[in-house]
Amino acid sequence: MDGRILQIGQAAAEVLGYPLQALTGATLDRHIHPEDLQEAQQRLRIRAAAPTGSSGCSIFRFRHADGGWHWLEVTARNELADPEIGGLVLTIRDVSDTIALSERLRASEARYRTLAEAAPVGILQADAAGQVLFANARLSAITGLDTDRLLGDGWLGAVHPDDRARVAAEWRSEPGRDPQPTDFRFHDPEGEGSDRRVLCQRILMEDGGTIATITDVSEYLHTANALRLSEARNEAILDTVAEAILTVDEAGILLGFNRAAEAMFGVPAGDLLWRQLDRLIPLAHLREEGGVRLEFAPGQTTALVARDRAAEAERADGTQFSVELSVSASEVEGRRIYTAILRDVTERRRAEAELLAAKEAAEAADRAKSTFIATMNHELRTPLNAVIGFSQLLEARADVPSVGGQAQQRDCVVAIRQAGEQLLSIIDDILDMARVEAGGLSLAEEPIDLPALAAQLVADLEFQAARQAVTVEVATEGDLPPMRGDRRRLRQALGNLLSNAIKFSHPQGVVTLTMAPATDGWVELAVRDRGIGMQADDIATALTPFAQIDQTATRRYEGIGLGLPLALRLVEAHGGTLTLNSAPGRGCTATIRLPPSRVMTIEEMLAIMT
Repeated sequence: MDGRILQIGQAAAEVLGYPLQALTGATLDRHIHPEDLQEAQQRLRIRAAAPTGSSGCSIFRFRHADGGWHWLEVTARNELADPEIGGLVLTIRDVSDTIALSERLRASEARYRTLAEAAPVGILQADAAGQVLFANARLSAITGLDTDRLLGDGWLGAVHPDDRARVAAEWRSEPGRDPQPTDFRFHDPEGEGSDRRVLCQRILMEDGGTIATITDVSEYLHTANALRLSEARNEAILDTVAEAILTVDEAGILLGFNRAAEAMFGVPAGDLLWRQLDRLIPLAHLREEGGVRLEFAPGQTTALVARDRAAEAERADGTQFSVELSVSASEVEGRRIYTAILRDVTERRRAEAELLAAKEAAEAADRAKSTFIATMNHELRTPLNAVIGFSQLLEARADVPSVGGQAQQRDCVVAIRQAGEQLLSIIDDILDMARVEAGGLSLAEEPIDLPALAAQLVADLEFQAARQAVTVEVATEGDLPPMRGDRRRLRQALGNLLSNAIKFSHPQGVVTLTMAPATDGWVELAVRDRGIGMQADDIATALTPFAQIDQTATRRYEGIGLGLPLALRLVEAHGGTLTLNSAPGRGCTATIRLPPSRVMTIEEMLAIMT
């Protein structure tokens, strides 16, 4: 009863790690852990006071011979009344490994519960029958139910009624099958809060049970929906605007390409997005000039890089066009993004060019009309002076007996007539040009004999040709068919060409009028002189109404600048063309081409004859 060991077996000595002689006669107390000593002594006293033959078990730490503390499971049996024993019989077993394993298990369970309670997602642990054994506090917060009410099938009561049957069926899926993720809603049992959309992922355990994680995705879905709405709104705005909008990063990767850009460049966004923008427009136009990065003002993440920058772009089919673009730079998570708004200014440039050309044309026309007025003053005064002068001469000689004066008087009358005809021709040209410009010129069509028309013109211009010492020749090549047109207008056009050819020929020069049918069915009338000619650049001026190549006050050749333009309009009214071919010092060739539609058919000729 004093705690001394009376007898010890070899097996017990091996468990304790000491030799038999070291323990026999020694007290057991000195090897028990100080924290366990009092309890061990108390249990031994209780066992000693118990009835003979009774036994009891206790566990305490014992100092092993290796120096470490071992857990011993000791069963004590009261044999004090047995004269052969006379003490307590202890049966000992080393349970250190079992105790350590149990401690680790408890620590693991504690860690598991700690992690489960700290997890930001709901956690359920269920047995093989699907009954929930554990639910953490996060799931209680998600469902609005106390943890105890979630055990068993209680958690299903928090599932939205519309989803409950489906979730219950999926929860009790066939054994051995890997459970699939599912989503459903938890319904607020009080009906005050909004439904919570959750995502459930289950893991199958070896014992047939499951551990499920339940993630509240309500906020995520709300944010995702808001993001989708924002993106849809932004895309609607981008696709509605008329200007093309491009977005690229620093590496030149295209991040944005709206519908206006698709229409402008003729390529769908899907062919370009998330690829290097190596065509359409040079990347240098979409960034800072000179490659120097723009620094943002304090507190800002966006800044204007360029406004109304002029550039040349290229469509998908390779055609070039002019654009103006405004560029802004922004920073997104340390990444620089460039957004450019492009406007196709091709039509605007064309309109500006046309407006400038119209302005220059108006100014030129104004100058031409001013020159025309001055020229008209001179051109009208010349024949009027002749008319007045010869009229005064006739008046002065009216009472003077005529001695050989009939011839002189006849010359005066002829000069007056020619001056009057010249005035009439100028007035007719002005009126005809006005009619042509106003679209009021009408043709009085009739059969035309071109050789007869040419002969009449040569006769009418005989006086002008004789005064210039110029010879006019007519050459007909091939059989000229009878033509249909306005005789007076064609005579006027051809007469203007012959008159010009005579005026600009050198003395003793020759003007040739050639008439011939062309191989393509047209009829050509060519007036050629070998006079002063003109530059190729001056041909357009010569064909412009009221414009003359020489518009100086001391110009050498008379005229109001309507002969060639009027001839052109009259020929075009017949469906024909008038072209000039000239070079300085080599004369000029004016060619009239009348279309096959002007050639009279046999039926038309027979109709006239009958």
